[in-house]
Amino acid sequence: MMKLIIDKFNSMEEKTKKILKYGIYFSVFVCAISVFILLAYHFNPSPNLFYIGLEVFKLGLFFIVEFIICAIAIDTIKRQVNI
Repeated sequence: MMKLIIDKFNSMEEKTKKILKYGIYFSVFVCAISVFILLAYHFNPSPNLFYIGLEVFKLGLFFIVEFIICAIAIDTIKRQVNI
């Protein structure tokens, strides 16, 4: 299963790979912001900071999954249209 996923990523079009790469960078940046918010919660225990940091972290993880799934879907659609 893992080999199938790796082969799928290696056979992607370069434009799709580039968009996927920058999307994952953006998602990691969002996750890093959430870590800083949660670090601020550590020094100032406000429940609002905790919930905001947690939601931003979930948003960053959601973006990572979304970029990966959309890249695979777009690449598959492009291959089927060109054939």
